[in-house]
Amino acid sequence: MARVKKLSLNKLLKKYNFKGSKQLQDIAYKAALKKANEIRQEAIDELEAHPVTQEIEAGPNAMGSSLLGGRGSLFGFLGFEQDSQPIMVIKDVFNKMLKVNKNQGVLKKISGTKFILEYKIQNMPTITDIYSITPLSWSTKSWVKGVQKGITNSANTIFKSSDNSRSGVAIQSKQAVNFIKFNPTPYIDVILKNARKKFR
Repeated sequence: MARVKKLSLNKLLKKYNFKGSKQLQDIAYKAALKKANEIRQEAIDELEAHPVTQEIEAGPNAMGSSLLGGRGSLFGFLGFEQDSQPIMVIKDVFNKMLKVNKNQGVLKKISGTKFILEYKIQNMPTITDIYSITPLSWSTKSWVKGVQKGITNSANTIFKSSDNSRSGVAIQSKQAVNFIKFNPTPYIDVILKNARKKFR
């Protein structure tokens, strides 16, 4: 009786020239690209749906902020210039993140009938990167960091129309009036963390 030999996929895969197979590279790249695009879009959707984003994009006249205890405008509270669009710089970063390098696919693992071809992801921002592009005009601090960690001047903010106000709707009192209560709010740090979890 002829002896039947078992086919070892592991051995075949180890000998296979992945770099020489354009078809396999294209299939793997398209799968990686699709995954990166999905993660990017989910991050953008999460950004746009976040209360901080929505209240800032509503502008200085959107009073009754849920993040300020139902009082005032978050846009005015953060001291943005009246015609500014502070969210746009973050959206721009998000739209450009998670690029897949087609020429850097690496065979990382072979197990049974499966193999893993891993691609490097480029342009994944850190929270420090976001802080560096979101400075407050009246401070060296990032407004995103202020939202996440706390704003030091919250007790001095009064909502009042004024030509001396950057936003046109809020001014700073010399004395604490405790009119506004603002609690640190998870924001970009959570969105980036959620994106990283989806890499694999």
